Amino acid sequence: MKHKELFDNTIKILVNAYLNNTLVHNNCCACAVGNIIAANLEIKYDKDLKWIGRQLAWSTVFVTKRSKTEQTQCPWAYNGKAKEQIDATGYAWQELALLETAFERAPLGKNSEERMFNGLMAVVDALCQIHETAAEIKQATKELFVKI
Repeated sequence: MKHKELFDNTIKILVNAYLNNTLVHNNCCACAVGNIIAANLEIKYDKDLKWIGRQLAWSTVFVTKRSKTEQTQCPWAYNGKAKEQIDATGYAWQELALLETAFERAPLGKNSEERMFNGLMAVVDALCQIHETAAEIKQATKELFVKI
C-alpha cells in the first residue's frame, strides 16, 4: 500500500463526515473532497454546511456536476488559496478530482442515505486505486461505513 498513514487519515475523515451528517452531494464545502480539505485545515461548518471563516477555492481547479457528463478541470487555477486547500490534503489535485468524480457520480439510490453510502463506496474504490491497496483492505475499509 502506498502512503498508509494518508489513506487511514482520509478514511477516518470520511467515516466521521458520514456518521456526523456533514457529507452532502453537490455541496463543494461538504462533499467528500470538501470534508477532506476542511478536516485537514481544521475548518468548521455552519448550520448550512458551509465553511466558517474560509473562502471555498479548490473547486476553481475541478468540479463535477451530476447534470454534466464530464468533470470541468481548470489546472491553471491551481494556485493561491485553491493550491493551499488542495495541498493540505496530501493528494495531488488530479487524485482529489478522481475522488470527487467518484462521489458525485455514484448511483443515486432510493434515498439520500443510500446515495451518500454509494458515493462513499465509490470514493473508497478510488482511494484504494490511488493507494494500491489489497482487496481485503478495501473490503475491511468499506465495512467501516456500515451503520449499526
